[in-house]
Amino acid sequence: MSHVTTFVKREVVIVGGGSTGCSILYHLAKRGVKDIVLLERGIQMASGQTSRSTALVRTHYSNPSVAKMALNSLNFFKRFEQEMNGRSAGFKQTGLIIGGDESTEKGIRDNLIMHHGLGIESRVLDFEEAKRIEPEIDPTSFKPIVYEPNSGYADPSLTSNAFSAAASELGANVMTETRVTDVKKIGNGSSSSYQLETTNGAIEASKVILATGVWSKELLAKLKIDFIPIKPVRHPVIIYRRPEVYQGTRPLIFDFPRRMYYKPEGNSLFYAGSIELELDTSQGAVNPDNYDIDVSYSEVERFSKSVAECLPIMAEKGQFLRGYTGVYDVTPDQEPVIDDLEGEGYPGLYCLIGLSGHGFKLCPEFGRIMSGLVLDGGFHDYDVSIFKSDRFEIGALIESKYALGTVA
Repeated sequence: MSHVTTFVKREVVIVGGGSTGCSILYHLAKRGVKDIVLLERGIQMASGQTSRSTALVRTHYSNPSVAKMALNSLNFFKRFEQEMNGRSAGFKQTGLIIGGDESTEKGIRDNLIMHHGLGIESRVLDFEEAKRIEPEIDPTSFKPIVYEPNSGYADPSLTSNAFSAAASELGANVMTETRVTDVKKIGNGSSSSYQLETTNGAIEASKVILATGVWSKELLAKLKIDFIPIKPVRHPVIIYRRPEVYQGTRPLIFDFPRRMYYKPEGNSLFYAGSIELELDTSQGAVNPDNYDIDVSYSEVERFSKSVAECLPIMAEKGQFLRGYTGVYDVTPDQEPVIDDLEGEGYPGLYCLIGLSGHGFKLCPEFGRIMSGLVLDGGFHDYDVSIFKSDRFEIGALIESKYALGTVA
């Protein structure tokens, strides 16, 4: 950790040390950017909402660009230790069972065709095959059932710190316990820069990248930017203990009929979360620095009922342990904003925000995309223009094949 107490200048400043900010730092440093610093308000990397992520790594998306991001990110996680000089992301390949229902069947089948075209490995299962992959599942409420064998989960803190450490080896700088209290644009046109006031002094930079997650709205307001709608929304997670017969490495499950996802972790833990669209659309915004971090009795009751119906062994022998809540930075179409804001009058200002629950699983590719925007003036491997910030004003929202939250 380093601190500044006087005014300094940098070429590039990244605000936010979660998995997205750390990936951006690494990818810019890898491409030779030396005069760069990441500012993290917490005592270490991933001390904000990244630490509360259930950290699923999967490729099931209904937009081709997002699915391509997810595939490239999955492949990065698979070679992570090689890329990071032996550092681990804690990636565990488990497979993912996706159980559909009447409202999602067409979307699932359409997505399967699109995924195969992109090179994503997935296939339809019958009940017998689903039971062979996961003997404890009750598949009778699912139609169709799709399986992604390469999906899994990783460790969000390990991942973020590995990116940060690898970037530091390449000459990048990191400042923890450094909160940005104000940001101002200085000058106009191509010669403009930004002055950031922080709890450890002032920094001027010609390029600023916001990877600020649930705190984005506060910083955007300081620049009088009000055209990027982001709502911090509370998301509960319940943790159970699996019985002995259901321990070990088991597949993740998307339970579309009950609007839930399940993550067996490690040898015996089991995480349950909601993919209800209403969580994002009907809830009011919360203060990310002061929200209810506990789960309610009704949430435990509702989640437990869904878990028991999908996995009857959990009703018989599973054990409730605890719960917690995280906060998603949600946009109206539940897709991220990836953009430079030069066209809006802010040259040198970039943002990768509004991640809507997708942030961790896409963070490797997020870093690569942002390095292209900053260093090449654009990203050209595939279309990311759909994620521009003006889509909300011009009515070009990204459409999903599902009326579900997070899945998109």
